[in-house]
Amino acid sequence: MELRQLKYFIAVAEELHFGRAARRVHIAQPPFSQQIKSLEEELGARLLDRNSRKVRLTSEGRYFYQQALTILKQAEEASITVGRMAKGEYGSLKVGFTETAMDSLLPESVRSFSHRYPGISMQFSQYGTSNQLEQIRSGGLDVGFSTIFRHAMDGLSSVKLFSKKHVLAVPEDHIFTSQDSVSLKEVAGEHVIMFPRSGQPDLHDEIMKAFRVRGLSPVISQEVSGLSGASALIASGMGVTFLPENSRTSRRGIALVPLSDSFPAMDIYMVWNSEQYSNTSGVFMEWVADYFSVSKAFAEEVGV
Repeated sequence: MELRQLKYFIAVAEELHFGRAARRVHIAQPPFSQQIKSLEEELGARLLDRNSRKVRLTSEGRYFYQQALTILKQAEEASITVGRMAKGEYGSLKVGFTETAMDSLLPESVRSFSHRYPGISMQFSQYGTSNQLEQIRSGGLDVGFSTIFRHAMDGLSSVKLFSKKHVLAVPEDHIFTSQDSVSLKEVAGEHVIMFPRSGQPDLHDEIMKAFRVRGLSPVISQEVSGLSGASALIASGMGVTFLPENSRTSRRGIALVPLSDSFPAMDIYMVWNSEQYSNTSGVFMEWVADYFSVSKAFAEEVGV
């Protein structure tokens, strides 16, 4: 059975006239009639009663007409979907992120992407950088957004989306709020809230190094994963921490004070598996890269 036979049968079922049906599908009547006959023989059922004056559907024909309409509609939808998949406009994406990455234009870019490509479903999961990169390597994630400070990137590609300086977040009634900036020597005398080393070991070590080279040893009073958790502790007067400048996660009760000493920046990257990624992933990443005005760097990374 061929799709064209279904189209021919639908035509004659609706026209109830072989001549008109043949003209409708742009075929001569003799081969048209032969195709209908072949279809009936293949099905082992008579679909049409016809004589010199009229044509009508049998009960089998009426049933098969409805099924033929459904089959052709499904075939058309499948063809459209496959075409959209080939263009990267349909499918699913598994995306990893850190809280720091979402403290940016990224949510806005995702929202606009979802409006433009409603056929792409997206699942977001929050991971620390180390776990996120491993998920991307194993295929558990298609794309990730994270700080990749000195992480091993074997088999992975990345493009930097943005960079933020660190500032010191303190309770709003802290003495540092009266200063234009604060030194690491001053910070070392405070209770410092830090993220666990396991999530970002190299960045954690580099921050500690910034103190050590000045002969300082900060007091780590708390370890908290995520900016919002650290912000909550600071607002409660539990200590101070380092946040990206212009952080959207800062809340009432917190003030941000610039650092006067050199300090590692917060660089956020888009990361993907360079050995395999889908057309859908490519469309998404290109959209995000354009949103962050790094399309040229992205194109160079993927070799376009």
